[in-house]
Formats: sequence, C-alpha cells, structure tokens
Amino acid sequence: MMEPHAFKGLGPVNPFSLTYDAFRNAMVARLGLDRYASAELYTMVVRSGAVDTSALTRLPRREGLPEAVHGALAFPAPELVTVKEADGVVKFTIRLHDGHEVESVVLPMLNHYTLCVSSQVGCKRGCLFCTTAKMGFVRDLTPTEILDQLYVARHVLSYSIQNIVFMGMGEPLDNLDAVAGAIGVMSDQRGFDIPLRRITVSTVGSAEGIEKLAASPVSSVNLAVSVNGATDEVRSRLMPVNRKTPLKTLVETLARYPFARKGALFAEYIVIEGVNDSEEDAKALVKVLSPLAVRYNLIGFNAGPGAPFSSTCQEAVERFRDLLVHEGTYVRIRASKGRDLVAGCGQLGKKAGPSIG
Repeated sequence: MMEPHAFKGLGPVNPFSLTYDAFRNAMVARLGLDRYASAELYTMVVRSGAVDTSALTRLPRREGLPEAVHGALAFPAPELVTVKEADGVVKFTIRLHDGHEVESVVLPMLNHYTLCVSSQVGCKRGCLFCTTAKMGFVRDLTPTEILDQLYVARHVLSYSIQNIVFMGMGEPLDNLDAVAGAIGVMSDQRGFDIPLRRITVSTVGSAEGIEKLAASPVSSVNLAVSVNGATDEVRSRLMPVNRKTPLKTLVETLARYPFARKGALFAEYIVIEGVNDSEEDAKALVKVLSPLAVRYNLIGFNAGPGAPFSSTCQEAVERFRDLLVHEGTYVRIRASKGRDLVAGCGQLGKKAGPSIG
C-alpha cells in the first residue's frame, strides 16, 4: 500500500508544461514511480490528452495508486474564446488569466498541420506592415501559455500538429527564455515529440536576439529572419529594428550562427507593391545576403484593419519571384492562407486589454 504521506502536501502538476525529466521528478516525489512507469504515463498523457491507468503496463499494482495518479495530474483548461475556419485554415483565440487574448493559427499542409504560435501579447518592434505592432507591447507569454496553444490545437481541436512556427503575435527572441522553455517541452521525444528540425523561430532580426538564440540549447531550430527590404533605407522605413541592426550587421551576425549541417537561413520577404518589389530590389537583396546560404520565402502583404498599404496581388509576388530566380536563388512563394479570417502573415492581433464576454 502506498504510504499516506507520499502525496500529502504536493499539488497536481500540468504534464503539458513539463519536459519528461521534470515530470519524472514530480512523479517520484508525489507517487514514488520509477522512470519506466513515469515515461509510460508521460507519453500517454501528452500524446493522447487523457490517462487510462488500466492501460499502463508499467504502473505498479498498488492500492489507491490509480486514483492518486489522476489526482497528481492537472490538465490545462485554457479559455477558448473563438474558433474560426475558412478553406481549411483555423484561427483560434485564447483568453489568458489576466483577460488579455492571444491568437494562433492552424495551417493545413500536404500531409500534416502546422501551428503558428504567439510568444507575446502585442509587440514592441513596431514593424509598419504588422497588425500586432499596433497593439504595442503588453507582456510576454509564459512557457505554459505558449504550450497551451499546442494543447488546444492537438487535444481540444484535434489537429495532428507536426510543425511549429513562431510567427504569431510577438517577437520570439524578445521572450527567448520562455520560448526556449516551451520548445524544450515541444521537442521532448517522450511527449509532444516535435523535432527541432520541424520548429521554426521567426525574428525581426535583432543581432542581440540572434546571438542569444545561437548560445541557447535550442539553436538547431530553423531560423527565419524577416528581411523585407534590400536597402537600409527601405528596411528602416518598414522595420525600426534596422536602425539598430542594419543589414550589414545582420548579415555578419547570421554568418556566425551555428546552423545545423546543410542548414540554411529562411529569408522571409513580404512583397509590398511599389515599395520593395522592383528589379533593383531583387538584385540588391541577393547581393546583400550573398555571404549566407539562403532560402527565400515570399509572401504578399496582407492588409489588416488600418493597414498603410493595399494587399499585394499574387501576380506581383510571382513577378518578384521570377526576378530572384533570375539571380540564381532558391525561392518559394508561401501560400497566403487565412486572409479571409484576418489570419494571414502579419494580420494577428487585436486591441489589447481585458475582454468581456
């Protein structure tokens, strides 16, 4: 029989916010489980979103233990405010404990789903083309609040999420400790099991942030940098970060980044008609990024409420793609999914502050 003091005074834990090692330590302290039983329990709970103690073959047959297992686990209960779907794209909103809200997007791919997650409420970077920037910076998300987005996508909405992109609300590298902590849980093979090679962190391109990511335990994630301008003049107009980290400094910083073997930088480029899509822009872009192994991802600008530019037509994106291809580059046009939901690239965000109803 389990000793009555084995669980006394120890509250339940949320397995969806813990790596296996942290979960195992909690189960040892609370239930006296060995590593084999802890691993089996962790895998079942995180992957299925439920627990069936009768199916746990490594769980000791001790009186009261099944009930104690259930009592030791605290399942997340994020408040799902809205779920909207159009053409297979799903945008959902979670209300946080303080009333603020964050948006996430499930994107259908050929054989799986990708989840676009947020890392902050609002953003301080002030990019001209981004709806989130209009909110200003409110606060960072905690690792658990980031992971709640994956929990909702997988276990509430039942999507088989196999890829993660940190391209939602906020600048991930401004909240790197929480982002790295969440990635550590996402990539744990005994739990969510999303390999680092299937996780992409997108940044505005702060040299300081990139250097911190390079020194972090999750540096082997895919790195995407929003470039969006081939000259300092254009990029500074669109992205204030360029005034502190101009293109030359950005390229020098990226040249030192420890990309995985055969890895490449994903250069994200939002095509804005009449602003950054000329033949001269294409040539200058390829020249300035020439020291790096680059894969270009193009996407047309999505106009949100009060946007300073009109939405870019697909023909303009294709024309700029052809100009880059002519310069000998690898280019992919990212499908502009979610425009009808205001869920396209750069469209996430709403008025900050507690909501009612």
